[in-house]
Amino acid sequence: MAQDMTLLWGSGSPPCWRVMIALEEKKLQGYNSKLLSFEKMEHKSQQVLDINPRGQLPSFKHGNIVVNESYAACFYLESQFKSQGTKLIPDGMRSRH
Repeated sequence: MAQDMTLLWGSGSPPCWRVMIALEEKKLQGYNSKLLSFEKMEHKSQQVLDINPRGQLPSFKHGNIVVNESYAACFYLESQFKSQGTKLIPDGMRSRH
């Protein structure tokens, strides 16, 4: 399941941590994780630009689905794996948005 997930992330980035924590809380260990260096401008590499044209991290991919915003990735993980691991969104919060 998690083997078809890839997370491109940068060290020291709270948005990247947010997605990593969500993956762990949903018990999705085994996903592909690629640490990129902001200092070396690896987040502007063609590999990242192919997934996220803005060249920003995190970039999360699950099969053919690409999600490039950390909050959106967390919502995606909760919606796809609702019954697995820790609930990321409290009951009643979805109806407010």
